[in-house]
Amino acid sequence: MANDPGSGEQTAAEMLQPVLAALPIFPLPGTVFFPHTLLPLHVFEPRYRQLTEQVLASHQHLAVVLVDAANATAAPRQCARVGGLGRLVHHERLPDGRFHVLLQGVGRVAFDDEVPPEGLLYRRVKARLLDPGDDDDVDDEMMTLRGCYAQLLDAHPECKDTLGDLPLRLSSPSVVADLVCAALIEDVAQRQRALEESSLCRRLKLANDALATLLLRNLSGDAALLH
Repeated sequence: MANDPGSGEQTAAEMLQPVLAALPIFPLPGTVFFPHTLLPLHVFEPRYRQLTEQVLASHQHLAVVLVDAANATAAPRQCARVGGLGRLVHHERLPDGRFHVLLQGVGRVAFDDEVPPEGLLYRRVKARLLDPGDDDDVDDEMMTLRGCYAQLLDAHPECKDTLGDLPLRLSSPSVVADLVCAALIEDVAQRQRALEESSLCRRLKLANDALATLLLRNLSGDAALLH
C-alpha cells in the first residue's frame, strides 16, 4: 500500500503532542522566531540554564516567544500568545555553566494555559501546533515574490548574501514566506504579525510587501546617485 503523502507530517505532529503538553518557553524581547530559520542563543540566566539542561536531557524542543516590550520588566513577563517552536540542534556547554545553543525553527505554536512550575525555575505552557497553511490561491503571490526578488538581485547582487537564490528555487510557498519574512521584515510588531498569520496567502503578501519596500528603497538609492 502506498504511503499517504501527508503521513510524515501527521506522525511528526503526533510525536510532538507530549512535548506540547508542557512546553518550555524562552521569552525574549525583540525576538520573533520563524519556522525554517536558525536562532543562536547565549544562555546565561540560571532559569534558562536549567531549561537548557532539561531540554537536552529530554525532547530537545522549546518555544521562543516575544516579550511585550511595554511590560518587559513585569514578573512574570507578559508574552505573545504565539511563538516559534525550535529544536535544539547544537549546544556548547561553557565551564561556568553558560551555554551557546543553536535552535532550528520547526513550527508555530499557540499558547493556552500555563503549567504549574513544580519546582522548576522556568515557565512551561500547554501549546498547540499551528497549521502552516495550505491556501490554494498562492500562485499569483509566489509569481510576484519571485519577480521582485529576481529584479532585486539583478540590481543589487550583494542582496544574495542574505537569502541566496532560495526564494527562486524552493517549491514550498510556506517555507519561502517564512524565510523572506524573517530576513526582510524589520519592525518587531510586523514580524510577530507575520508569525501569527494563519493564512499562507496573507503571509506571502506580507513577504511581498517587505520585498517590494526593499526593492523600492534600493531603486530610490540608485536614482539618487544619478543626480
